[in-house]
Amino acid sequence: MGIFIRRTRYIIMKNFLKISTAIFTFVLIVLFFDAEPVKALQIVYPKSPNTEVSAASTFFVGNTKPGSKLMINDKEVKVYENGSFVEVVPLKDGFNRIIIDSKNDTEHEIFTYIIKKVPKADLMVKEPETEDFPQNQYIYAAVAKENTPLRAQPDEFAQRITHLDKNTMLMLNGKKGDYYRVFLTPLKTAWIKAENIVNYSTIKGNILASATNVSLSEDNLYNYIKTDLSLPVPFKITETEKGLNVEVYNLKENKADTAVFKPCGNISSFTVNSVAQDMTSTYYIELNSKLWGYTAYYEGNTLVIKIRKEPQIEANNPLNGIKIAVDAGHGGGDYGAIGPTGVKEKDVNLSIAKKLQTELEMRGAQVVMTRTNDTDIELKTRPAIAQNEDALILLSIHANALSDGANPYEKHGTSTYYYNAESVNLAKTLRDSLINNLGTKDDGVCRYSLVLTRPTMPLSVLIEIAYMIHPEEYAMLIDEDFQQKAANAITKGLETYLLKSANPA
Repeated sequence: MGIFIRRTRYIIMKNFLKISTAIFTFVLIVLFFDAEPVKALQIVYPKSPNTEVSAASTFFVGNTKPGSKLMINDKEVKVYENGSFVEVVPLKDGFNRIIIDSKNDTEHEIFTYIIKKVPKADLMVKEPETEDFPQNQYIYAAVAKENTPLRAQPDEFAQRITHLDKNTMLMLNGKKGDYYRVFLTPLKTAWIKAENIVNYSTIKGNILASATNVSLSEDNLYNYIKTDLSLPVPFKITETEKGLNVEVYNLKENKADTAVFKPCGNISSFTVNSVAQDMTSTYYIELNSKLWGYTAYYEGNTLVIKIRKEPQIEANNPLNGIKIAVDAGHGGGDYGAIGPTGVKEKDVNLSIAKKLQTELEMRGAQVVMTRTNDTDIELKTRPAIAQNEDALILLSIHANALSDGANPYEKHGTSTYYYNAESVNLAKTLRDSLINNLGTKDDGVCRYSLVLTRPTMPLSVLIEIAYMIHPEEYAMLIDEDFQQKAANAITKGLETYLLKSANPA
């Protein structure tokens, strides 16, 4: 009986192995024929094989097997050591057939792209007419959103004159399309988008505010100038060589115009001008150091101008105790630019930002990171994090790209961006340190209005380390050693800037 049982088990096991082997072989066959083979040729940009472009050229960014011969429309294209390639392709009006042909000893792949060059819109959209309200008649309104821009023209791309706090009271004397015209003085107006205000009523004559008290005070980090008003009115702050000028609009009186103010903190001189015939009171603020940042806002009906004091630095260790905010650009679902082999800018930015954090902390700096992992951070939240933490400097780390019509082989290298005059020397110093230490091409110091460059406090600079779509620079950007060199160069630039700009203790 035992022999019979053992033999039965042997037969069952043998059949099981046969069945298992057959199933395994079948699965392999299915996988072999069903799985899509990995392509040696990959196109990162353009993102679609059928797309429209309004520029005179586009460029192809991608990778193929190193050593392959690559042709784009019968023109041989350089393939770099890691397989990367970038090639500019001119476009004619209408449809353009682009053939990308990659061949090596074992593989041959051909991709076809159809790119339509569309002319820029020839038809001008009819501009809406300006509606002028009757003379001496206004709409009395309030700003509905924080940090609302007043613009020089009724256009979302027009110059920003100033930014307004929520509940600031306005007098409107005209309308054009989606914008209202804001009365500042008889000779000076601005424009605000209709969606950013709440209309109260139509009024006859001016509704003007009174300034009843102006005071100066200070704490360890800031100087404060406070103006008590009967209602919150618009104002504008202008940077000067010696400090700041402030224009407060829509006033009928300023009772502090005869007051004499003593120096306070970094403020060496402060004068309040009498309200002029144009219903404006001007403040002249002179500082005993360079401008290190400022902001202005309303607390109820009190206008607060907050001015950063000069930091106390150590001659042999200028970063010790200095608070620096570091922003790794993009993140989460926002990839930023994508390099030829598919590495995303957001990952490069974060890697450099973390290395920079380490370098700064090794020198005693207090570092505020807007993100430390691959997560979505709203754009406007990034400078707010730095402001809430009282950071002295905000640096946003990026890697650059271009739009259609540009040539990546002509425009590349390292650049820095700023917006306010107080930050221009910081932008220049960082640019110099980076190109000197990295050996990259100088791509300029650029004044540009960006969410990360517009803050007047902290000092704010956006850094483009190099170009993600330039094959040689891309190879450097994804290299850990190069990233470390970039972090070191930024650190050196900050030390140089602080030593030149502040008086060491």
